[in-house]
Amino acid sequence: MRANLLLTVFTAATFIGCDSGIADPTPTTEGPALSVNETTASERWMLVTRAIVGRREIGSPLGTARAYSLVAVAQYNASVAAGNTKRSGKRPSEAAAVSSASALVLTSLYPAEQSVIDAQVAADATYFPAFASEADASYSDGTSIGKTIGTSVLARAATDRTDAVFTGTIPTGAGFWVNVPPAQPIAPRWGEAKPWVLTSGSQFRSAAPPAFNSAAFTSGLAEVKTMTVNITPDQLVIAQFWQFGSGPGGPMGYFTELVTPSITAAHLNERQTARVYAMLHMAMMDASIACWDSKYTYWYVRPFQADPTLATPVGRPNFPSYPSAHSCLSSAAAGVITGLFPNTKSVMDAKVAEAGVARIYAGLHYRFDITAGQELGYKVAAVALAHIPAANTPIPLN
Repeated sequence: MRANLLLTVFTAATFIGCDSGIADPTPTTEGPALSVNETTASERWMLVTRAIVGRREIGSPLGTARAYSLVAVAQYNASVAAGNTKRSGKRPSEAAAVSSASALVLTSLYPAEQSVIDAQVAADATYFPAFASEADASYSDGTSIGKTIGTSVLARAATDRTDAVFTGTIPTGAGFWVNVPPAQPIAPRWGEAKPWVLTSGSQFRSAAPPAFNSAAFTSGLAEVKTMTVNITPDQLVIAQFWQFGSGPGGPMGYFTELVTPSITAAHLNERQTARVYAMLHMAMMDASIACWDSKYTYWYVRPFQADPTLATPVGRPNFPSYPSAHSCLSSAAAGVITGLFPNTKSVMDAKVAEAGVARIYAGLHYRFDITAGQELGYKVAAVALAHIPAANTPIPLN
């Protein structure tokens, strides 16, 4: 049987709490255990989310981060709501609540995927009631609860300010990023979006980058030039992987894939699994907000704009350079995963390092972009870990 205690996660969180003042998130209730060959609705719907955003958010780390966070929070809150509901007779099914909440959120975000979503809902309605752990559960009651939770998460999404329109002026001059019409800068006001765990997008605003043509800038640009000119086939593969090859959903999908084996190995049940995904994706969403706040505070020139001879084998993103989004996102994800599963630290550290240097190989970032992004992402992860909720406590939507 899957264990009823979140051993790996809570041992890690308690250890961190002793060293860093992070509160011990040990819950008072955990929900039913699963058998060894059973999976959770949260995991199933993370796979569906990855497939959908892979089709609908091509090249958009921001929309992807938002979608994942909304689905993940809906899953966790739905599981908690079902577990906390007291009714005579059968208890509401947490799996059904997660399934219906996920479906409602994804349908609202991607109505063109209705048939895919409906098919997963139907598959879940056959799969989960056969579980031994669902014998005393009401699937229909869980479905109803999930719809209510999904609606509440979508209400929050409607006011999260991710649709704010830029009406300002793009700064010009030496050292500033250059927009290439007819394209428009990607989401200059994303840094104003409503975060999950941060107080604001500017909470961890990166320190100012090196002045244009300063010694630090010149050294950073020279390193990019050297790496791009002398790029090896293996380094090109790394650059391509982090741009295209990490699979649908970009870093959000990839780090979800990376954490799932740890969830399985720890025998986490529905609520525990949903909690891990929620903390991961709230951190990645907030890292995107904080990263964009810094990017559009400084409007910093890309290496290939400072030196037009630079090769850029994986394309040219249409937003400022500093700090690196890949580093912001990967370090936020790795920080949460390592905090919850300490045995993954060496692997996560390597992923963050590779995601960073990949962008130098690609001619897209300076080393100081990478360093600043990693610092920001790890700070976001620390705040996310400090906000781990007890299993019977929902994530606030205010």
